[in-house]
Amino acid sequence: MLCYYPGCSARGIGVDMDVATRSVLNKLGIEYKEIDGWACCGTGVVGEISPYGAATLVTSNLSLASEQGCKKVFTACGICAYQLYSWKKRLEKDVELKSDVFEVLNSHRLVPDLSPEVLHIIDIIYDVMDKIEIKKELTGIKVSLYPGCGARNYYHLKKEDVYIKMGKILKKLGVSIVAKVDTCCGFPLMTYDKKNAKRLALRVVEKSLDADVIVTLCPFCQYHLDTIQDVKPVVHLHQLVGIAMGLSKEQLGLDKHNNQLKL
Repeated sequence: MLCYYPGCSARGIGVDMDVATRSVLNKLGIEYKEIDGWACCGTGVVGEISPYGAATLVTSNLSLASEQGCKKVFTACGICAYQLYSWKKRLEKDVELKSDVFEVLNSHRLVPDLSPEVLHIIDIIYDVMDKIEIKKELTGIKVSLYPGCGARNYYHLKKEDVYIKMGKILKKLGVSIVAKVDTCCGFPLMTYDKKNAKRLALRVVEKSLDADVIVTLCPFCQYHLDTIQDVKPVVHLHQLVGIAMGLSKEQLGLDKHNNQLKL
């Protein structure tokens, strides 16, 4: 069974991402269920303070998924994908940490299980590209590829090129790729260094000036880049897929964006 891990942002700044995820997968006829009782993945912050805490959060989420019959777990958040996948791999090698985490989960009557495969939503879309029925032509739209640090690191661990994967999906839609940006957007600095957070975000926008839209795989990048300026639309890749399939901006959460994509 395929299961959906929304992640905390889906209940806040990434609600547009969540709306689009459900609409696009339903349009593609892909069956899935949301993990019942999922919790925060811990992002990178918890891991810096407490590896044990981060490992426990990741293991508990994957164990819940397994308990509910999930063989594969996907998310639309690049940071969640990296967190779930990287700690799953670390625990497979760190016997001592794995033992400690399994012990605490057992004490709470949750059977520890790291077996569910971790995926990003574009992994799913990539595998069913032939099912994408183009109803709205996007030829002529120029895009800047901006996966975000989390998604880039996730695919690096999987030994895949995120830009190639994004590019192949977007080629199906008929768009033109005019930029590939790999610098940080600065979102992690927002709580204590807004000046540099803005500087880094505007650098991404500057590198994307030749594009009509910046395409990302991360809700934090999308929100930060979209709200820091009033020049360039920023959308999730699966939102662009949804547009091509004829879904409305409301069905894709695009109406929630600061900079509206005009087609």
